[in-house]
Amino acid sequence: MKIKKLIVFTLGTACSLTFLSGCIAEAFEKEISVTFMNEGEVVGSGTVTQFKNIKSPVIDDAYVPQNYRFLGWTYYQESQLDLSNPTNFKTQYIGGGRMVHYMDVRDASKDQKITLQALIMHKDDIPKDYHYTVIAWYDKVATSGLTQDKINTFENNLKSYLLAEGVSQEDVNTVVLRGYSGNVGPTTGQILYDDDVDIMLGWGSLDNISTTGSIPVEMVRESKEYKVMYDGTLKNRHVHRISDNPGGIKAMEYILSEACTSFFAN
Repeated sequence: MKIKKLIVFTLGTACSLTFLSGCIAEAFEKEISVTFMNEGEVVGSGTVTQFKNIKSPVIDDAYVPQNYRFLGWTYYQESQLDLSNPTNFKTQYIGGGRMVHYMDVRDASKDQKITLQALIMHKDDIPKDYHYTVIAWYDKVATSGLTQDKINTFENNLKSYLLAEGVSQEDVNTVVLRGYSGNVGPTTGQILYDDDVDIMLGWGSLDNISTTGSIPVEMVRESKEYKVMYDGTLKNRHVHRISDNPGGIKAMEYILSEACTSFFAN
């Protein structure tokens, strides 16, 4: 589908000064009818104006093929999607469950109507931002003992270590520490869904994350117990490496070092 740009005239040329306020009101009252479709079936619809937004539908994971992801809704044809640039790609669809605004669809609408198609892609085909490593931490302090302050210090220490080990500043700037809050089941499910985590920090044993949670045992490359001091008590926690990403391997070396284990235990 070729995306056509609407020509925008200034209100001064479209309306006389006498009827300026009326023209503004008329422009703002324009509606765009939005239809959401998936494989030829309508799954939702609504109208948007300058003052009215609508929430986009969500396709349940149960209706999405294994290893595929429902990302949201797009008016772009498949050949128009920019799969070479994650940042540009994210601007080409509206995330499922997100609000649809008038400006999101105005330029691509025709006769005040637009159809948005479900964007469902294989997880390996989804453009991803480059990260030297992604470390998930269990953001459930009563269980993991990990506070945001402790994680902030850990992040600074890790980055200093990586720089001292010869990792470039450019790579170090892409290191991500991402908190996951909730119970073991939902958090491990989200980690699998995100599909970019190298290390899990703060969860329980391998048996815990693979039975109560949903991390396959064969996915875990390395698993170690360590202690975290929280509220005067040492908690027995684990760190799991779940990828062979070189950045993750290097980060794991630091996490298992005496300096880092002492930091968490004190």
